Amino acid sequence: MLLSCFQLKLFVYNLISKLSKGSTRMETTDTSVPSERDSEVRGGDARYKWKVMAAVIFGTFMAILDSTAVNVAVPTLQKAFHAQVDQVDAVLTAYILALGIVTPLAGWLSERFGIKRIFLLAMGLFVAGSALCSLSPSLPWLVAFRALQGLGGGLLSPLGLALLSSAFTEKERGLAFGIYGIPLVVAPASGPVLGGYFVQYLSWHYIFLINLPIGIIGIIVGALWLREERRGATARLDIPGVLLSVIAFGCLLFGIQNGQTDGWTSAQILILLIMGGVALIAFIVVELLVSEPLLDLRLFLKRMFASASVLGWVSAIALFGAEFLLPIYLQTLRGQTPLQAGLLVLPLAIAAGLTTPIAGALYNRVGARWLIAFGSLLLAINTWQLSTITLDTDYLIIMEIVAIRGVALGCVLQTTLTAALFGLQPRQFPRATSLLNASRNIFQSLGIAVLGTIVTSQFTAYQNDAVNSIHDPHSSLGQQFIHQMQSLLQHGVPAPAASKAALGQILGEIFNPNGLIFRTHFLQGINDAYLVTFWLSIATMLLAFTLPGRAGRQQGQIPTGDSALS
Repeated sequence: MLLSCFQLKLFVYNLISKLSKGSTRMETTDTSVPSERDSEVRGGDARYKWKVMAAVIFGTFMAILDSTAVNVAVPTLQKAFHAQVDQVDAVLTAYILALGIVTPLAGWLSERFGIKRIFLLAMGLFVAGSALCSLSPSLPWLVAFRALQGLGGGLLSPLGLALLSSAFTEKERGLAFGIYGIPLVVAPASGPVLGGYFVQYLSWHYIFLINLPIGIIGIIVGALWLREERRGATARLDIPGVLLSVIAFGCLLFGIQNGQTDGWTSAQILILLIMGGVALIAFIVVELLVSEPLLDLRLFLKRMFASASVLGWVSAIALFGAEFLLPIYLQTLRGQTPLQAGLLVLPLAIAAGLTTPIAGALYNRVGARWLIAFGSLLLAINTWQLSTITLDTDYLIIMEIVAIRGVALGCVLQTTLTAALFGLQPRQFPRATSLLNASRNIFQSLGIAVLGTIVTSQFTAYQNDAVNSIHDPHSSLGQQFIHQMQSLLQHGVPAPAASKAALGQILGEIFNPNGLIFRTHFLQGINDAYLVTFWLSIATMLLAFTLPGRAGRQQGQIPTGDSALS
């Protein structure tokens, strides 16, 4: 995996270098474009920058809280609408697709219509979508309104990062992103707790209604406190880029999202992935040739941006693997309710919430390299612990493990974002954050889908091995089969009937969801998936050494333009 990440980075770098020779990007001299000095002045406005922080946190927290809260409500929605699991999954898929399709547009929209206006519009879309979701009379309507939510959510994160990057100076950005990271890590863990409480004691409607007060306050705060930073009213829309991005990100996200359930070799999934892959290649070529691209892929020529982006892709899979697998373990194998499972993983949010601002404050002192390396080492040790959990591991031990994982999360997640945006000029922030979020969406979705496939395939393999071992007299199941057959023969049951009855009894134990054999094999599949995230954690630690060792060495001069391409 480590080798493939380096190969990917090398391929992108070489491709950009070759194609960039054939095209030069037209730079406008719009006086509305703020300089780096302007950014420093805004960063010095202590009152304004913290107002921006407040507005951004409201929007980001609302979107992340909702996405994780809805996940635990799938069984409840299935009962409420008398639908199959795959039909209810469309509620999740619609949101992810809308989010993935609109995120690349965030940069252009903010440049064309103003970042404050689009940020407020995004919050408005999310709040409106939430209200409509709570009133949905049928499942198709709920799916449609979730897509509306996704359109808002897909704009909030990249624009929020861009607003923060403009409001805080380069030296302040580490701490600022650390504080901003608190809702990013608290919301995913709080969502299952609130969602579990709502579906268990109240109603699924409250999962969406909880967004209304948060969103309305966020809109008011943003309208009163944010300043407009319109940078290019004449920014041209890259129509070929838009069409190709919709096809590429839409097909890839939909194919990845459904690959595990429909089968990765099914005709529909293969067609979607091939179409998405071809469209993505075409999108890359087009974006490198046009003068005003939808996503500025030339940012990958900047070493810090490229290294931090690859780090973000790998760490996203390694970090969020536990957040995907652990609730499955707790609810499926340990019989915990969604609320109980959410409470058990809550220490992760608490630890990450405490660590993230500390890591942000340390960023300027020790640099991204050592923070990420330390966090990745903790993550590797922690993931190895998770790969050894059993069906009766004490819950206090699990809570200790996830708390340590929270410390690792706090050191890695926001640090990679801070490092990626280092040295960029204010006019580059909207498109840079759009690129970061769009690419992370793909890799995070791919990682979760692959981990889910590993669990399923390994579980199936263990089950098949168990079935095949029944007729092996040296295996425990083979000996059990012989013992049961002999017992039946002693009671006068004919040999063919005794063999069939003994076989059926053991197969029943193997395929009984509540049986020890079934649960053991399921846990082994989860443990195998954790081993994959363990090696990804090691890869993240090694990749951290591609970043500068001390941030202080970078602070003397802020690189701009081609001076940052080394």
